[in-house]
Amino acid sequence: MPTLKELINEAHGLVPRVSCKELSENIDQFYIVDVREGSEIQESGMIEGATNIPRGLIELKIQPDPGNLAADTPILVYCGGGSRASLAGKTLKELGFSNVKNLEGGFRGWQEFSS
Repeated sequence: MPTLKELINEAHGLVPRVSCKELSENIDQFYIVDVREGSEIQESGMIEGATNIPRGLIELKIQPDPGNLAADTPILVYCGGGSRASLAGKTLKELGFSNVKNLEGGFRGWQEFSS
């Protein structure tokens, strides 16, 4: 049975990262998903235009749908620091999404970059 660290490392290897600078220059090109819990968002906010789908609900809330969200839609996931987002990104890839990326540094990195 793999450890959590091993699962996260595997997910990091499967989901490419996007820098905060790259996101800021291409923000309109991504469907952005914040995988943090609602309480975390209430405390610190979220990236403008992002959709909140907590990590534990990814499989229930998002599926490839040609009439809505195509399998090749560029999706950017983020959490507080990057690990949950990698796991969520891996799940999205397993669900059939082919263009999934993780925000390097997560929301904390975004806040530092944006300030």
